[in-house]
Amino acid sequence: MDLIVRQGDQPLPVQVERDGPDWRVTVDGREYRVASVAVGANCHSLLIDGEQHELCVRRLSGERYSISTTTHSEEVAVLDPLTFLAQESRGGEGESGSNRVAALMAGRVVAVLRQEGEAVDKGQGVLVLEAMKMENEIAAERAGTVKQLFVEPGQAVDRGDPLFEIE
Repeated sequence: MDLIVRQGDQPLPVQVERDGPDWRVTVDGREYRVASVAVGANCHSLLIDGEQHELCVRRLSGERYSISTTTHSEEVAVLDPLTFLAQESRGGEGESGSNRVAALMAGRVVAVLRQEGEAVDKGQGVLVLEAMKMENEIAAERAGTVKQLFVEPGQAVDRGDPLFEIE
């Protein structure tokens, strides 16, 4: 599973794979072997490359999580790569005017969740796009109205193809 973990403004690519009873976790190109045992609600005892660590994870809202160890806490965002790319590509846009969202990679539209003329809140899913064998919900980056849908379920899209427009 590929993820992007963002600490403040710093995005870190993370890959998590099952490796027998343990996990292989690669963070920003560095690989770790991790054994995990649950020790309470949302808390785990981890053996990372032979070193013992205690870790608790609490979901704050949406993609935001609080990660706590015995020495400190950190707030992070956990995103799938497609959502991360979508947020980065639209990061500088303002909240007024229209916002056209384009496919960041080739894929197939699995579902359309909103109709033209329907109001959406920031973070609300508009459609589901399957890319790289993963289904990714493409969300509105701001509140508004779905001005136009450029795709329908089952349709293949290429990188750069328009998906929808929010006004």
